[in-house]
Amino acid sequence: MKINAEYIWCRIALFLGIGWSAASPADAAVLRIGLLPSAMPLQSDTRNYTDAGFEGVLARELAQQLGQSLELVPVAAEHRQQALQQGEVDALLLPAGDGLPAVPATTLLPAGHDSGYSVAMRSDTTVRTWSDLRGRTVCVAQGHRHWQDAIAALGAQVRWFDAPAQALVLVRTGECDAALGEQAQLQQLFRRKEWQKFSATLPPRSPAKWVLVVGASNRDLQQQIAPVWAQLAQPARWQQRLHQWAADVAFEVYFDQIGPDCH
Repeated sequence: MKINAEYIWCRIALFLGIGWSAASPADAAVLRIGLLPSAMPLQSDTRNYTDAGFEGVLARELAQQLGQSLELVPVAAEHRQQALQQGEVDALLLPAGDGLPAVPATTLLPAGHDSGYSVAMRSDTTVRTWSDLRGRTVCVAQGHRHWQDAIAALGAQVRWFDAPAQALVLVRTGECDAALGEQAQLQQLFRRKEWQKFSATLPPRSPAKWVLVVGASNRDLQQQIAPVWAQLAQPARWQQRLHQWAADVAFEVYFDQIGPDCH
């Protein structure tokens, strides 16, 4: 695999840089978006990894387009209804389905991203069906906790990691039989030449539709967000996000597996 040295060191500088920040001008209004705790952006004093999901990316893009500063609020599943009703957050960004807040006339804005989970495996794997994973080692990023029950039902030995790259690198080294992730993300990763030998997969399961949930009482915010959100949900924007996600994660896996000798 040939990688331009200048590109590598540029990426290393970003990879080892300061943690993600959503800071904006101090006088800007604050947009408070609630995320599941597992979807909060990863924070590290030493290494930055790409998140499993796009919630943080979407929230940041929305705030930037609105000219507001962003505050991400971790909201436990059982407190989502309370957080929205009591104004602890302006909106929630989460997968649609069971557990959505039972708020009358709540506005649901589709994110334009539907994806079930799938797996990345070595091309020489003997796993042919989901049932073949029983007893095997499956590595998963914490950001996919919303699929926890379905993952447990596989009967596999599950190992949880902070970031997708940490799970995916162990497929390449053989320590994991499969790394579980969003099917759309994995398909984008498999397009890269260096992933052709690790692109065995299975049909996606448990498709999820991501939505922005805005309380109906906040009419001004709804009117402000709706047209901006519609632009962010366009297929072309999602293609860009998926492409960038795959490029970033591929580099992180490469760095973790090989890494430059700095001695």
